[in-house]
Amino acid sequence: MRTARRPASRSNSPASPGCSPGGLPTRAVAVRGPGGYDTHERQPDELRKNLQLLADSLLAFQRDLEARGLADRVLTLVWSEFGRRVEENGSMGTDHGAAGVGFIMGTRASGRMIGEFPGLAKLDPAGNLRATSDFRAVYSSLLEQWLGADAAAIIPGAAKFGRPRVVK
Repeated sequence: MRTARRPASRSNSPASPGCSPGGLPTRAVAVRGPGGYDTHERQPDELRKNLQLLADSLLAFQRDLEARGLADRVLTLVWSEFGRRVEENGSMGTDHGAAGVGFIMGTRASGRMIGEFPGLAKLDPAGNLRATSDFRAVYSSLLEQWLGADAAAIIPGAAKFGRPRVVK
């Protein structure tokens, strides 16, 4: 049986970014975070608690990467697969809407807003916030600028999406 060896430039920790526990290169990892964000009721308390948990967890993860000297090798994308309605639903919550939010975090993230703040004055006909950027453009940018992949080979119609700068 052969054992894969880590390149010398990588940490010997089995949990180091860039290597799986077996030492094989890792390019992307998906993790479902704790907390519930489907806040149809009691949104003020639940959302505050869950966003604080998310913020604290992301800060701890980033600080750990920095302490290990690995921060320049990791980008973290956090996103919501759906937005929330603007108007409260009657049970101190909001229902599913449009225009979800996403964040890219890391020392190599460009640190800029993609899209524009949609505001509350121009909602869509269903009363939702209007999306001001397309997630496929962000994904295409991450694929090309961070992973070095051809977005057109992965995302249908990728050629029609702009490429916002997401990496420094």
